[in-house]
Amino acid sequence: MRINNNVGMWAIRYLQNLQSTQNTQAQSLAQATIPIQQSVASTVIAERIRSQVNGYREVMMSVYNAIGVMNVAEGGIQNVSSNLQRMRELAVQASNGTLSEADRTALQQEFSQLAQGINRVVEQTTYNNRRVIGGDIRDMQVQLGPNEGQQMRVTLPGMDIRSLGLENVNLNNVENAQNALKALDTAIESVSNTRSYVGSVTNRLEGAARNLSTTMLNLTSSVSTLTDTDMARGVMDWLRTRLQQQATIGIIGQSNANAMNVLRLLG
Repeated sequence: MRINNNVGMWAIRYLQNLQSTQNTQAQSLAQATIPIQQSVASTVIAERIRSQVNGYREVMMSVYNAIGVMNVAEGGIQNVSSNLQRMRELAVQASNGTLSEADRTALQQEFSQLAQGINRVVEQTTYNNRRVIGGDIRDMQVQLGPNEGQQMRVTLPGMDIRSLGLENVNLNNVENAQNALKALDTAIESVSNTRSYVGSVTNRLEGAARNLSTTMLNLTSSVSTLTDTDMARGVMDWLRTRLQQQATIGIIGQSNANAMNVLRLLG
């Protein structure tokens, strides 16, 4: 359940560097000016397009933040699923009536440790101080476009032992072990359905990001001829850095690092 600290530290340092780079890129875009020789009409047009670009940029930040939530959720769900599968294996073994008391005690100890591990994963799988698979993501609104009605809402269920219906499950005898199997099968199915939901949401968000990127490229290509900054290249550099940030967050989330430290870097 623990990760190599070197991986976590590398990812955090890399994320710091990306944040610094993105700040510089954003400042460059914000300070782009209209050359003095351009006409007043060109200036008005360029400023109008710049306003549109800023709107799309804010929407893209919303989309990429949501993708970050989904990446972190995927990492946590993967660990929860692995623990549940192992717990089921133990329940199958405990259903054997020929086990000695010592054998059953050993199985129960590992079973309890795995359950505690699931709760730890839930507590540590956070994004912006919200427990992504702890029930804190309820009706989260994500803006997919610059206009009204272009939103989607995302809800992720809690995956702690209590939420999964496994709070009172144990392997103390054959009957309890068989009851545990039923409860675990239900929990595993629930987690699997949530994982599929996360995948579908991620695909939709990535599709929205691609559409927004295309629109922004068209807008910035138009305005770049009116300003002294290559807006198209500047925005794409900014987007690339943002994507790298999200990928790094995903690495940390899937490695069970404490995401609170990571999100603090992103403000």
